[in-house]
Amino acid sequence: MISQQTHIEPHGLEDLGVKILAILTLMPAVEPDTVRAELAEELKGSWALYVSGVLREVYATEDPKKVVFMVEAADAASAKQVLARLPMIAAGMFNMEFVELRPFVNWSMLFAN
Repeated sequence: MISQQTHIEPHGLEDLGVKILAILTLMPAVEPDTVRAELAEELKGSWALYVSGVLREVYATEDPKKVVFMVEAADAASAKQVLARLPMIAAGMFNMEFVELRPFVNWSMLFAN
């Protein structure tokens, strides 16, 4: 059984960057030959973002035209700005959707007095 003493206040979280779920979908007009020609540079750029700690995770999906990035940034606008440095994104080859992920603090209701 968890005691009420294990309650942790979510103080200081506003100082941290947030995780941004970035869903990138290849635009319908982009030809497979164009993707093949640009892919090596895109991979090098995404590797550089990974090594820098900004790009935390990368996932393929069942749809080969869709990739999911987990980015750490101040907000979705900052994540978009960082990802815009990647050549294929800069060229407008992807539609991008951003979702800011925040800590789930509702568990604190379990320990409210």
